[in-house]
Amino acid sequence: MRVLDPVCGIELDDDLAVTAEYEGKVYHFCCDGCKKIFLKNPKKYRSR
Repeated sequence: MRVLDPVCGIELDDDLAVTAEYEGKVYHFCCDGCKKIFLKNPKKYRSR
């Protein structure tokens, strides 16, 4: 399945993605850097 990184907008396969859960939803990221950016301010990215 293809997923979208909410921080940088890259589309990637979910089996390659780094994940984090926020408010009961799992978000997928291309790397730990994007995950860290998201976790610093998740409200900015959660609607993407």
